[in-house]
Amino acid sequence: MKNSTNKKRWQLLAGLAISLAALALAFLKIDLRQVGQSLAQADYLYLLPALLFTLLYLLARSVRWRLLLGPQVSLARCFWVTTVGYLVSNVLPFRLGDPARAVVIGRSGRVSTAAALSTVVVERVLDMLMVVLLLAGVAPFVGRQGGEGAVSDTVRLAGWGAAAAALAALAVLFLFAFRPQWGRRMVRWALGQVPRLDAERWARALDGLFDGLAPLRSGRRGLALLAWSLVTWALVVLYYWAMLRAFLPQPPLLAAPFLVCLLGLGMAVPSSPGAMGVFHSIARYGLQVPFAIAAEPALAIAFAAHAFQYLFVCALGLIGMARESLSLGWLQARVADVEEGE
Repeated sequence: MKNSTNKKRWQLLAGLAISLAALALAFLKIDLRQVGQSLAQADYLYLLPALLFTLLYLLARSVRWRLLLGPQVSLARCFWVTTVGYLVSNVLPFRLGDPARAVVIGRSGRVSTAAALSTVVVERVLDMLMVVLLLAGVAPFVGRQGGEGAVSDTVRLAGWGAAAAALAALAVLFLFAFRPQWGRRMVRWALGQVPRLDAERWARALDGLFDGLAPLRSGRRGLALLAWSLVTWALVVLYYWAMLRAFLPQPPLLAAPFLVCLLGLGMAVPSSPGAMGVFHSIARYGLQVPFAIAAEPALAIAFAAHAFQYLFVCALGLIGMARESLSLGWLQARVADVEEGE
C-alpha cells in the first residue's frame, strides 16, 4: 500500500511538472495584448453550434457505450454517467474518469463493474483506431495547405504510417473478437517475457478486454459500433471547426481534423487534471506550424476551445453526479478500491 501511495505521489508530481512545462511552452514568445485582442474580436455566435456539437458528441458516445453494455442500461443513464466520467477526469488526478464510469454503472447490479471496465477498454481501443484513421486521411495533405514545408514530408509519412497501423489494428481487433483465446495466450506469453512481473495478475486484468470485444462478433453490432465511432469523432471535428471559425474568417480546411488527431494522441502524455498546459501547447503549435496561423490567435483558440468544453462538460457532470447521488470523494475511494482489487 505504501509503495502504491508513493508511486501515485510521484505520478502526480510528474504530471504537474509536465503541465507547467507545457504551459510555459505554450506562452513562449507570445504577445499577451494580441491574445487579448483575438479574444475580444472573436465571433462568439459560433459557440452555439460548438455547444450543439458537444451535446451530440456526448450523446453519440453514450449510444456507442450502450451498444457495448447491453439494453439493461438505459441510454439516459449512459449519457449522465459519461458526463460524470468527464467531470472526474477534469478535476481529479490520474485520469480516473473511465474506471469511475465503470464503478457507477456497476452500482445498479445490472452490469458488473468488471464487465463495465471491459467495455471502457474497448471504447478506448475504438477511439484510438478512429484517431489513427483520421490522421491517415488528413496527414498526407496537411503539408499542401500552405504551412511550413519543412514539416510536410514528415507529416505525410506519418499519415501513411498511420493508415497502415489503423488497418493492422482493425484486423487484430476483429481477430481477437472471434478468437479471444489467441489473444489471451499472446498476452500471457508476452507478459511472461518480462522479468520480475506477476504475469498472471496482469493477464487476468487484461482478460476483460477480450470479453469486451464480444459485441464485434455480431456483424450488425460490430458495424454499429464502428459507425457510431465515426459519428462521435466527426462531431469532435465539427466542434473544433466551430471554435476555429469563431476566431478565423476562413480557417484552413484541414486544421480542425488535424488538430483533433494531435490532441487525441497528445492526451496520452501525463499531465495535471484536465490536461492543463499540454492541451494548450499541442493546440497552439498544431495550428501554428503546419497551417501558418499566427501564434497569438492560435493560443487564443486553444484557451477558448479548452475552457468552453471544460466548463460545459463539468456542469453536465455535476448534474450527473446529483442524479446518481454521488460525491467525488466516494468515487475516488471506490475507484482506488477497484484498482487495488485488480
